[in-house]
Amino acid sequence: MELRRRREAANLLAYDLAHQLGWSASKVSRMENGARGVSEVDAAIYLTFCGVRKEELEELLDLARWDENETWLQEHGERLPDELRTLVYHETTATTMAYYQPLNVPGLLQTTDYARALFEFAQVVPPARIPAALQVRAERQSVLRKPDSPQCLFYLHETALRSQVGNAQIMHEQLLQLVFLTARPEIDIRVVPASAGPHGAWGGPFMLMGYETHGPVIYVECLTTSLFLEKPRDLAAYKDVLSQLDLVALDTGQSCEWLANLASDFDKPKAGPDA
Repeated sequence: MELRRRREAANLLAYDLAHQLGWSASKVSRMENGARGVSEVDAAIYLTFCGVRKEELEELLDLARWDENETWLQEHGERLPDELRTLVYHETTATTMAYYQPLNVPGLLQTTDYARALFEFAQVVPPARIPAALQVRAERQSVLRKPDSPQCLFYLHETALRSQVGNAQIMHEQLLQLVFLTARPEIDIRVVPASAGPHGAWGGPFMLMGYETHGPVIYVECLTTSLFLEKPRDLAAYKDVLSQLDLVALDTGQSCEWLANLASDFDKPKAGPDA
């Protein structure tokens, strides 16, 4: 009921909102009619597009619960961490995103199998909560599928791409997905080769997000928590890293070819002991 009220207050038809979000009209209808559980991520994306400000969004998200089959939030009595709520809000409202990832493929670009293998290896998320964590990650990725999705630039370090997560088949499919994504005009993926030296490799992953109505924000991703930075000195430092990466990274065409070749390497059968 609250979702519908906010949509109507924004003078949006359900069909128009679904189109803006890149969702089906039936998904919006089911959410508003209570025919499906409403996750916090979906609710945050929905409400943000209805013009709800972040301060009020926090209160409204307290109404969101997973349904009885999605036990992560309901059974354990947990909600999304505050920094993840904030990240979803920023990703949904951003017009540009520049991401550097030296450790693994960014969550917004991960396949389900890659994400699952990463969760299982890192052991930060308890096994019983991995299905719900995967759903949250998939819902965040919807920001890349909406018609007015932000212009995204991803700098991926060679080390992150060569580090095997799961088995070779998972890596092959993940790298192929990156190749397919490079064909989309709003997504630019550039590989930072190890031969380029230590440019930018000193730090952890971060994202610079730009907006139409306010200044840019830096999101710094850590293992158990995250930071959002807006001070001019912080912005200048991270923008300098992005400038260095722009100089040493392969261009878009070279990166696509590099990713395709690496995908083929993971698809090759391994030689046996008698080979």
